[in-house]
Amino acid sequence: MESLINFAEEQQPSPVMTNSWSKQEAGRSEMPKCAGGFVLVHAGAGYHSESKAKEYKHVCKRACQRAVDQLRAGALAVEAVTAALVELEDSPFTNAGMGSNLNLSGEIECDASIMDGKSLHFGAVGAISGIKNPVLVANCLLTEAQKGKLSAGRIPPCFLVGRGAHDWAISHGIPPCPSEKMATKFSLSAYKRNKRKMEMAEKMDAGQNQEKKRRQSSENENGSGCLDTVGAVVVDSEGNVAAAVSSGGLAMKHPGRVGQAAHYGCGSWAENACNMNSYSAAVSTSGITSCSTQLCTAK
Repeated sequence: MESLINFAEEQQPSPVMTNSWSKQEAGRSEMPKCAGGFVLVHAGAGYHSESKAKEYKHVCKRACQRAVDQLRAGALAVEAVTAALVELEDSPFTNAGMGSNLNLSGEIECDASIMDGKSLHFGAVGAISGIKNPVLVANCLLTEAQKGKLSAGRIPPCFLVGRGAHDWAISHGIPPCPSEKMATKFSLSAYKRNKRKMEMAEKMDAGQNQEKKRRQSSENENGSGCLDTVGAVVVDSEGNVAAAVSSGGLAMKHPGRVGQAAHYGCGSWAENACNMNSYSAAVSTSGITSCSTQLCTAK
């Protein structure tokens, strides 16, 4: 694999270099560790359609490139990991930001979190609507918390949800984006399909309903609606680590539901090496919410 420094020197990399930059499996791309830093991104657990394999690889590669550009410009790990997540959220093929799963009410509510291994500060938003890039709000919360106490000795927030998170984001310069503009033809199609299944299930009697639910569960495990939390981890040139995740949550979830992506120690974790710990660690999780929240998987 090529290091960041060697890759910069190659204007036209060979196919071998390109493959080392972006691994062959859909939804995962990584850069090797080197003097310039390290970047790894993932497009989420779940089923990734073979027909969209190129799109998944391309968005992962773009996310890596965004983070690498930040590192080359001298940015710290937390800034680079934010840049990577923004790219993943902007893609209509991921379940984060644009194109996220719709909830029962047909709206998009997103979760995101970020952690800085150097300061151990954490920022998160849950069930936030009307914001294109939830990770920017999470990062802004982290940054504001690092500034210390507010007026009258108030403690700054690190985790906001719902309308409060949306209003806080607007007041801190993050532009709004109507929920209807964040939905894509893929997410709308999945919502209509899932809504029809729910309506059919509700018309069946209790015994048949249970069997229908089991069949639907089996179908969803292999369906296009099972994409989950996206994320990234970054190591900068100074050895600082950072991790971040973003998610549109489960399809047809109850409005207001907050998933593992926003919970402390569940979605992301980052911690620099110190006297108590010989190794730095950065984790970005994706998968079943109940397990992650109960076990604090990331931590």
